[in-house]
Amino acid sequence: MLNIAFLCLEWPSAVHSGGVARYAFRIATALASHVNLTVVTFENGTPIDGVRMVYIARPKSRFGRFYLAPFRARSALRMLDFDVLHSFGDDWALSRAGTPIIRTFLGSSLSEARSSLGLRKLNHYLLAATELVSKSSTKHRIAIGPDSYIRFDCHALMPPVVEVRRPTDVLSTIERSVVFVGSFAGRKRGWLVEDAVERAGRILGAHIQLTVIGPDTDVSSWRSTTTHISGASDSEVIRTISRAWVLMAPSLYEGFGIPVFEALSLSVPVVASSNPGTEYLRTLVGEGLALKIVPDDNDFASVLAQRLSTRTDISEMEAAQVRHSISALLIQASPLRLLEEYEGVLRQAMAGGRRR
Repeated sequence: MLNIAFLCLEWPSAVHSGGVARYAFRIATALASHVNLTVVTFENGTPIDGVRMVYIARPKSRFGRFYLAPFRARSALRMLDFDVLHSFGDDWALSRAGTPIIRTFLGSSLSEARSSLGLRKLNHYLLAATELVSKSSTKHRIAIGPDSYIRFDCHALMPPVVEVRRPTDVLSTIERSVVFVGSFAGRKRGWLVEDAVERAGRILGAHIQLTVIGPDTDVSSWRSTTTHISGASDSEVIRTISRAWVLMAPSLYEGFGIPVFEALSLSVPVVASSNPGTEYLRTLVGEGLALKIVPDDNDFASVLAQRLSTRTDISEMEAAQVRHSISALLIQASPLRLLEEYEGVLRQAMAGGRRR
């Protein structure tokens, strides 16, 4: 079997399990029986049976996370023997000689910078420069969506998805409920979710339960009436989304939008803002009860109230369109297709006289 290394510092842990982390975890789980897989990530990352985990120290600052951790990852990788390295970011400090590298671009830091403020904006502009380094020095580039595909001139588009099924033992909540995945501040705009939920409740004259899946450092930002979950396992996230009446996703920028895809897969209606990720999904599934794009922030509360006024199931025609689109995305994202990428990259490297 091939010896594959993942460089993925965003990985499920007790600290936080974001969409990218959960995708990488799922794809690693699917590949584990097909390759000898090693994952380089931060300490306390969730292990996978049959996968070798190599941990580096988890930084305590934003500077350490984005500008020191890549050097620690480089040191860890130098101690390993593998045929192909698959990087999900943080690879700008690596040497490009020797072992072939596949880079998955998970979105654009430049676009994130344009949708951020203050130090976060500056940080993303700096990260955009590191992405250009990766683009210029990595021949084999995979994008998660059209935005990344065009910006980084990628050779393949593989959505960051695996099949998600609704748990048979999970029912929707009796009371009206909304789920949100992300932070209160920043591009995810949890503050807008909180405001929309409060105003929609006043419109309906009813309580709306808000559940947030986000980092543990963000708990104090939310009202005490909000249920906040951090460090949830992948299955716990799916169960939480499945219970909700609506998933809200007002992010200013997403390269794809994994929580939106998950909600669509689980037949949970989505109310979202327009960004490259949601627009891509809208071209596939259309717009209706399953996915509603809200162009004006002031309208989130009224749209949410409309969605929550009565419990309405997605029509069979719309559900069939969603299922068809999801099936097409899953074919594009097949782990076996990724395995073919590894084999092709290795053949090219061997034909070109790869140096160790």
